[in-house]
Amino acid sequence: MPRIAVVTPYWKEPLEWLRQCHESVLAQEVPADHFMVADGFARPEIASWNVRHVALPETHGDGGSVARGIGSVLADAAGYDFIAYLDADNWYQPQHLATLLELQRSTGAPICTSLRSFHRPDGERLDITERAEDMLQHVDTSCFLLHRAAFDALTIWSRMPKPLGPMCDRIFLAGLRQQRFGIASTRARTVAFRTVYELHYRQAGLEPPPDFKAGDMLKPGFEWLQTKEGVEESIRRLGFWPLSFM
Repeated sequence: MPRIAVVTPYWKEPLEWLRQCHESVLAQEVPADHFMVADGFARPEIASWNVRHVALPETHGDGGSVARGIGSVLADAAGYDFIAYLDADNWYQPQHLATLLELQRSTGAPICTSLRSFHRPDGERLDITERAEDMLQHVDTSCFLLHRAAFDALTIWSRMPKPLGPMCDRIFLAGLRQQRFGIASTRARTVAFRTVYELHYRQAGLEPPPDFKAGDMLKPGFEWLQTKEGVEESIRRLGFWPLSFM
């Protein structure tokens, strides 16, 4: 059985969300080790869980990119065969990793992905999907499984310029495309995505929760990438201009 690491950066999420996230990793049909990386706000309760707990001394304000990158480096150094990601407010369905692993075995693709179901903060499911995701143009961070053959891409997380934090999954996917990694999808909705994005509630015909994220929250990142500073810094740090691969 291959060794699978699941990397979860966390910040100030409620403990019950963190527990659900972790328990969904434990409940997988194939075994996996859970790396939980505190981005400046370590929860002492987590130290007693069956996890590899890493506490960073300060927060980075980058959507978890640095914490995700550090967890990835640790998993690589420890000799894991696969790395998956799971954001702290999300959870896996029990078959998630098994279906991704089977897809990798059958296709040989170094990057395998899934789709999401969408949920309110209390966990109730919303009857919506995202068109870009359905067309495989967008992959949420929690939907990736990387084979060791693609571990050269892990540095994208730690090298990502801070203004790109809100769109880090899009930048990561652009980097995978830039490096020409093969990408396959199960097309199964095996990641439960807890959303506070305004656009998802509008799509469902519902009022968004009080702490919703505005529909245009990605706009500053896209605008920054089109500035002279954005072009130069993204090329200097990442080695490519993300908009060329979106």
